[in-house]
Amino acid sequence: MTDQKKHGGKQRLTQSGREKRQLMVLLGAWLVLVLAFLGKPEKIFSEAENRYLQRRPKWSLASFEKGTFGEELEKWISDQLPGRDGWVQGKTLLARFLGRRENQGIYFGREEYLLETFQEYDQKLFAENLTSVARLFKLLEDTGTKGYLLLAPTAGAVMPSHLPAYAPELDQDQLFSQAEEHVPGVIRVEEALRAHQEEYIYYRTDHHWTSLGAYYAYEAFRKQTGREAFPREAYTEEILSRDFYGTSYPRAGSYAITPDWITAMYLPGREKPSEVQDGNIQKEEELSGDPKMAGQMLTVDYGNGETEQTLYDRSFLKKRDQYRVFLKGNYPLVTIHTGVENGKKLLLIKDSYANTFVQFLVSDYEEIQMVDLRYFKASLTDYAAKQKFTEVLVLYQIKNFVQESISFQ
Repeated sequence: MTDQKKHGGKQRLTQSGREKRQLMVLLGAWLVLVLAFLGKPEKIFSEAENRYLQRRPKWSLASFEKGTFGEELEKWISDQLPGRDGWVQGKTLLARFLGRRENQGIYFGREEYLLETFQEYDQKLFAENLTSVARLFKLLEDTGTKGYLLLAPTAGAVMPSHLPAYAPELDQDQLFSQAEEHVPGVIRVEEALRAHQEEYIYYRTDHHWTSLGAYYAYEAFRKQTGREAFPREAYTEEILSRDFYGTSYPRAGSYAITPDWITAMYLPGREKPSEVQDGNIQKEEELSGDPKMAGQMLTVDYGNGETEQTLYDRSFLKKRDQYRVFLKGNYPLVTIHTGVENGKKLLLIKDSYANTFVQFLVSDYEEIQMVDLRYFKASLTDYAAKQKFTEVLVLYQIKNFVQESISFQ
């Protein structure tokens, strides 16, 4: 046998050995991954993504034939991957490093703002919703009820300087103008908010306005309806949380970012602060001793046997969805007896933007009934006519109003 043949044989044997070792490494890695999946307990909820994760699917012949088993298995592997949160964060950081400006409908804005994109809407649906509101106002007008429509702008419309450069965004002002053409009693708050855009009026990790942003919108509402709002300095400002991460944070793909603060704002004597904190918190003995507020403690009825004497459920500050500190989130019907005796009764038809807004309205009405049409199943017009409200306020974020079919009947 020649030396060339000998060396060629050794080379083939060496190559074959390398391939075997590579195969063994891959099989080993696969085995470790399988054991990691089977050995670790299933994670039910992702705090980082603020959603429930796919549970281990159960095999059946029917699900296998339909293909649903394979789909659920793929989702389960993705959701239950060991170290998933780290992978998600790494993917987001890489995307940002490569210049990506947006992820899952969230812009990576300036100064750590995560801003909802809003680039298109359904014109037909928008027109139908406006017509429905106008019809409701007309029906209630016959019972002596005055109607108002307040569509809250998104953070991107109020603070365009925080958007990424050349980010495409819908002109929301023309939507507000269109609403004015079709519905009487439209309240415009975008300019009032823009006048304070350098202040902390929208959360950075959430799509809602802050209590301060809601206050400036409330101030505009009072002014445009011929009334005067209490000045900001009249309110107690209590910091409820310094570690709030909202809905935009998980959608963007979690990564290191400074958390938001949640602040409550209320007039002295209307609430008892949990503790003296930063801001203009007054001592409790000062609150209870204010004769102007004596006997004006409010009550909140959630319609399910729960009645409380506060607008703030602080138990949610220990949970993932801290925004629910405001009125526990969304219920079909919430009734607030404010302790104010002026005979005024408000019907507030709302989405979650109103939950922060209500803390200012409680000073102006004897009774407020909040209706969330996503869960309220009775006839709205029949209910409103029987209740004899003095005013009705429809308050939605503009993006929700133009992208959801809402029946105000």
